[in-house]
Amino acid sequence: MPTKRQIEEAYKIARDLCPGVRIKGVGPDGVVFEYPEKGDEADEWAGKPFSGDAA
Repeated sequence: MPTKRQIEEAYKIARDLCPGVRIKGVGPDGVVFEYPEKGDEADEWAGKPFSGDAA
């Protein structure tokens, strides 16, 4: 099992590479990450007007 420090260091590195990453699980094989689907952030705003577009 990874130590708390190892988990935190791995998470920091993964977050630097992919800001939306989450820890999915921790086990004897290490830390497992869950990565956001491509375009998820853009989908949140799909079809919604931005302040510059609103009339």
